[in-house]
Amino acid sequence: MIEAFEKSQEPWADVEKYVGRYAGMDFSPDIIDHAKGTYLFTESGEKILDFTSGQMSSTLGHSNPEIVMTLQQTVQRLDHLYSGMLSRPNINLSKNIASKTGGNLKKVIPLSTGSEVNEAALRMAKLVTGKFEVVSFNKSWHGVTQASAGATYASARKSGAPTSPGQLSIPTPYTYRPNFFNSEGEYDWHKELDYGFEMVDAQSVGSLAACIVEPIVSGGGILVPPKGYLAALKEKCRERGMLLIFDEAQTSLGRTGEWFAYQYDDVEPDIFDFIKNIGFGSTLGSISYDG
Repeated sequence: MIEAFEKSQEPWADVEKYVGRYAGMDFSPDIIDHAKGTYLFTESGEKILDFTSGQMSSTLGHSNPEIVMTLQQTVQRLDHLYSGMLSRPNINLSKNIASKTGGNLKKVIPLSTGSEVNEAALRMAKLVTGKFEVVSFNKSWHGVTQASAGATYASARKSGAPTSPGQLSIPTPYTYRPNFFNSEGEYDWHKELDYGFEMVDAQSVGSLAACIVEPIVSGGGILVPPKGYLAALKEKCRERGMLLIFDEAQTSLGRTGEWFAYQYDDVEPDIFDFIKNIGFGSTLGSISYDG
């Protein structure tokens, strides 16, 4: 059996021969040996403050002792189940998440990665509405699989391959560098949102299913929508019979001061994606919705 941390003399030769790249990205020039707290440690002995993995998922730091202990104890009892079966941790996790979301978001589906969770949310919206068109921000990041990649515009889009049909975008609210102004020269996000949905209506074939956005945009820049924007966006969706999906891969679990970023505007989505940082580095995510 090959050991997971077996070290070869020619690691980059092995990378070129055996390891595929993720979304066309180049790998960093160091092989990471281990991580602890907020730091990464390379095989060459470098200590690097981690502004990448921690941003995405390790809310409590790498190798947090409580998380490690929980994983060790759990995997000794149970490491995998057919999706039609339940365990106590599964039920308790769903109950705990529902207690934090409040409102109508009481049903929870535990899943794994960010792309998978967004795929499931979009599929659910299409099944519920019987429609297929999806609206998202033009600086969005929702994943790299079929439907989630189709709703992504910030990067990794120029693959030359077709995305899911019915992908439409609207301008991302950008308070610092706005493109729409009122007569006083101030940012007019109302005008921008109206313009965005005028374009959506012009391009739609009459099958608008959902709008998926991050309450605070991440991959396209850390952009906070103006107060009232999310409520107005929800109203635009209601007018068209669309479901509103919030993707909180990077803004949940108190990172913004509330349990979830959408709670700042007191705007409840129809479907809520809670991804990545719920697992503190392990593969775990969930969807909450009105059951």
